[in-house]
Amino acid sequence: MNEKNKTILKIKDLEVLYPTRVGLVKAVDNVGLELKRGETLGLVGESGCGKSTLGFSILGLIPPPGKIV
Repeated sequence: MNEKNKTILKIKDLEVLYPTRVGLVKAVDNVGLELKRGETLGLVGESGCGKSTLGFSILGLIPPPGKIV
């Protein structure tokens, strides 16, 4: 495989759930992406839509129930 085409991050079916008094709230739902060497990823969205939560989950600061490879 060409180094430039090498996958450096792959996420499949990622969810992040927060417990509340009335049950679980999905902050991130069914996210999937593949990032290859040399590519740039940008996250754009309204306040409170889960951008930071997704980033924290990818960095391992929030343990995800999905798989990060």
